[in-house]
Amino acid sequence: MAGFLVAEEGPLAGLVIRFEEGEEWILGRDPDVSYQVLEDPMVSRKHVICRKTDDGYVLENLSAVNPASVNGKPIEEPVTLQEGDTVQVGNVFFHFTLKDPIEKEEKAEVEREMDGSPTIYEESDDLGALAFSGATEARWMIKVISGPNAGAEFGLHEGATFIVGKDPNTCDILFQDLSVSRQHAKLTSNADGKVTIEDLGSLNKVLVNGQEITGPTVLRTQDLVALGTTSFLAIDQQQTRETIISPVAGMEYTPPETEEEKAAAEVAATEEAAAAKNWKKMIIPIRHLILAGVFAVLLILGLGGVFSLFKTETVAHSVTDESQDIAKTLKQFPEVEFSYNSATGKIFLLGHVMTEIDQQEMVYLLKTLPFIQSIEDNVIIDELVWEGTNALMLKNPAWRGVNLTSIVPGHFVLRGYVQTLEDSSKLSEYMNLNFPYLDKLDNQVVVENTLEAQIQGILTEYQFGNVTFQFGNGELILAGRVPSNQESSYNKMIAEIKKIPGVRMVKNFVVLSKPTSDIVDISSKYKVTGSSKYGNMNQYVVINGKILSVGSDLDGMTITRMENNSIFLEKDGIKYKINYNQP
Repeated sequence: MAGFLVAEEGPLAGLVIRFEEGEEWILGRDPDVSYQVLEDPMVSRKHVICRKTDDGYVLENLSAVNPASVNGKPIEEPVTLQEGDTVQVGNVFFHFTLKDPIEKEEKAEVEREMDGSPTIYEESDDLGALAFSGATEARWMIKVISGPNAGAEFGLHEGATFIVGKDPNTCDILFQDLSVSRQHAKLTSNADGKVTIEDLGSLNKVLVNGQEITGPTVLRTQDLVALGTTSFLAIDQQQTRETIISPVAGMEYTPPETEEEKAAAEVAATEEAAAAKNWKKMIIPIRHLILAGVFAVLLILGLGGVFSLFKTETVAHSVTDESQDIAKTLKQFPEVEFSYNSATGKIFLLGHVMTEIDQQEMVYLLKTLPFIQSIEDNVIIDELVWEGTNALMLKNPAWRGVNLTSIVPGHFVLRGYVQTLEDSSKLSEYMNLNFPYLDKLDNQVVVENTLEAQIQGILTEYQFGNVTFQFGNGELILAGRVPSNQESSYNKMIAEIKKIPGVRMVKNFVVLSKPTSDIVDISSKYKVTGSSKYGNMNQYVVINGKILSVGSDLDGMTITRMENNSIFLEKDGIKYKINYNQP
């Protein structure tokens, strides 16, 4: 079973390190000795080493300047990693797991596809309503001969205009082809029987008989029009139909005979008939018969010798499925979709890859396929997307704790911390206006003020109000004193705090003190010079010249209650009392 370190925070967020081949792996900045190079100035040349043992994966620190830590504790001795441990190397925080994060994302993607997510290969049922619509009634028609809609026919009625594209809301003729623009071209059928085509500023242009058009162009019957990977013929049904002969049919095409050729053929047939009637009167010389007999014998012997050299075997004819070969080549790029035109050898690519190296590898593998002539590459490189977005977010000081990453192609995760809800709202508004892939974005930004209020509520609920805390960048620091008889309750509270989303690490500096029921009398240290009451309840007292009430602070001690002639205080779990005589 392989182990994985997934970088969640820091300059290398999104990096996945796989521990599979070998027994030892060194992480650091030295490319000569490191299994994985960490480009971080706070990382040493050889920072840590991970070993695979019978007990699991053991991590050992190699850096004396900036030791690595596991769950916030510096590594002094080799540590056996557990599922979910947080490992800090330099400025990078890793999450250790034995589950392959890429397989996990792929399983989630398969489940989403099983739930009905559309793919590039889905075809709309509305195409059947458009195909062959009025094709036999109109003078002009177009017949699709290649592309996803091959075989469809559309009638062009006189005096009408047709928008051709892939937008079902605005187009009259709909092609389900990724290489076709939303509104690709316009067909106009005039009342005088002429049909013109015009390019509407499409990305892949409009080609008529292989030539790119620059303006409205009049079509002639049998003209071949190409829109991306889709091609169709323009046919005038009132003119003489031409038959397209398939070269694989094994049939020879004989053009129709002219009147002169027909007359010559009739004369030749008459002469042959006359000759056939008089064949009995013909005299064949004897030497011709002898030569013919000798030639027949030699021909039979020769054919017999040739046939004896060969054995009859069945010849298998292999048919290559080009689209299937492309799909196998792109199997390691699951977020890339394609559309292929076998007539032109052109492939149209769309989707996401992780890095530029992945994009270069994908194009290289496709170019090795002999039937691909050209590649229209519209694949997005996620690495460039998150680098550009992170650079823009760094310009706002309130967002410098936020980082955009992705673990698998086509799925972006926004992580980090902001101080207030206002900062979070501004960040969400900025991403909605400027990030083009919102449907693939998972926003996991944590608001620190909200998290601090939640932590304070838990401390109050468990009655540990004397425990102080600091929270920043996902790290919670607890300090103070807790009576030892409340240790189990305190540990239960810590476990609940760790479950809060956004709390990445808890550093516990709370000291367990000896429980005591005695109250320390400090009356000799303080002088009470006055007090006030509301009914029978004391409201205020004057201690050493300060007016105080319940909840006030006196030299670090908190006044918990006031009774007749007594004031009770508490600090770090220790109770104090000041006795005074009420005037």
